[in-house]
Amino acid sequence: MEILETKTDIGLIRSQNEDTVVAIKHPRNKNIKLLLAADGMGGREFGEIASSYIAKSLTRWFYNKDIRTLNNTKRVEQLLKKYIKKLNTNLIRKYGEDTLGTTLTLGIINKNNTLIINIGDSRAYIYKKKKLLQITEDDSDVWDYYKYGNVKKDYLRFFPNNSIITACIGICSELCKITTLTIENDYEMLLLFTDGVTDNITDKKINKIIKKTPKEYLLGDIINEAVYVDQHFHIPLSLKIKYKNKYILPFKGRDNASGVIYIKEA
Repeated sequence: MEILETKTDIGLIRSQNEDTVVAIKHPRNKNIKLLLAADGMGGREFGEIASSYIAKSLTRWFYNKDIRTLNNTKRVEQLLKKYIKKLNTNLIRKYGEDTLGTTLTLGIINKNNTLIINIGDSRAYIYKKKKLLQITEDDSDVWDYYKYGNVKKDYLRFFPNNSIITACIGICSELCKITTLTIENDYEMLLLFTDGVTDNITDKKINKIIKKTPKEYLLGDIINEAVYVDQHFHIPLSLKIKYKNKYILPFKGRDNASGVIYIKEA
């Protein structure tokens, strides 16, 4: 059974949901799919406006593209990068600089491969050979701590500056830094999550849920785990010794939590 779906939860603290998620098939070819997760920037006014605008604009873009173009991954990459830059300019012109912004993690699946576009700290994963693999890098203030081997990835959630991102759509032109990659369609699942999920549950926990949960309940169980289940995190002693700053403990439901999933038909 093929599954293509989205889930989002406002969480237990926020008064509004600034996440927008999309999972659609092209009307003229159901094998071509668009998956998208956009997280309106926390602490900014009207983050939900930015994420909704980007999602709706890219949905229209996808529907209006012909099948031949969408099956040309290099061409789609070029067109999307140009269009996203245009959307970034539109947001800044309408609302001004340093006003609103959003992350964007996007996947387009065509007959040849999957194109991934990432801006910000929402994440894309694949599930392949019983392993969950993050295929994007976070554009965040703390990602280099992990990238260069200073701390484990699971420890990034304890840093107060974990929520500071270094790339986004909106805010200013310089921050619209687009990362792309193309992967083969040899995975079992493609998953996109906003940081309301990945800050609150580890990759190991997500992998465990995948292995024990029926496919039709999988995304719902992951979102539920992130929002409603206390993970009993504690700050590792090695981290306290090496770094002298203050730390934070993630707690259940502190942020909007959203996901998109594509599970291939077995």
